[in-house]
Amino acid sequence: MMQAASAKALIAAIACGLFMIQNANAASCGNFKSIAQSAIGSQVTALRRVEHEASDRRKGLDSRPFDYLRDEVKKTAAIIGEPVALAREDELKFCANWTQPIRRICADAAQALADILEKHVADPKADFDRPKYATAIGECEKLMDLKPMASAIRGTD
Repeated sequence: MMQAASAKALIAAIACGLFMIQNANAASCGNFKSIAQSAIGSQVTALRRVEHEASDRRKGLDSRPFDYLRDEVKKTAAIIGEPVALAREDELKFCANWTQPIRRICADAAQALADILEKHVADPKADFDRPKYATAIGECEKLMDLKPMASAIRGTD
């Protein structure tokens, strides 16, 4: 009799635990976009600022060297693309209301800008795939609810 009561209590505890886990996952899935926007919003803003400065540098309006701008983008990309946060974002693939991987998309855009600036360190007039970068950063801006920016780096300025 005591074993039956213990077994029932164990089953009830497991059921409650599963219910709580399910609710926690649902909450994470439900407000993922706003959490991601809040977590990386300032870094995406910094990324856009450096892109603007690099655009000005290409036009001869900014005196900061490309290696400085590249290093700033690398720091920002490392924060956006933090491995633990990306792994957590990957876990959300199993949500019923799956959303775009905002952090990963923005991290890829940041890395693309770092690669472009790396080319500019070697050659200030370096050629690169402007439409590819414009698409990558445009998707990040869209997910972050930001208006696309005009830039010589994107080929839109």
